Amino acid sequence: MRTKVVIRNKFRFGIALFLLMIFVIMVLMISIGEGKGIDKEKNINWIFVKVKEGDSLWTISKDFVDDSVDIRDYISFIRKVNKLEKAMVYPGQVLKFVDVKTYKLLCER
Repeated sequence: MRTKVVIRNKFRFGIALFLLMIFVIMVLMISIGEGKGIDKEKNINWIFVKVKEGDSLWTISKDFVDDSVDIRDYISFIRKVNKLEKAMVYPGQVLKFVDVKTYKLLCER
């Protein structure tokens, strides 16, 4: 059995439809924006490192930075790239790193 839908107030219906379309467009824009990040803006050669027992962000980062870079800023950058809330890493975890030259280029923007 079919039920017939009757729109009693076309103005209200139009507003509701308009707001629904705005909401859908915003959700799509946000979801597309999530995929964009540092990777999409430039061709970056990421260095993937598998964390070993006893490793920390500090000890791993020492291999990628020199005296021209503050290692604390570099670690903060790596945490952001890898979406780490804390600086804790665990054995077996794979993290993305960049070399100093690439890091400096990314920080210039």
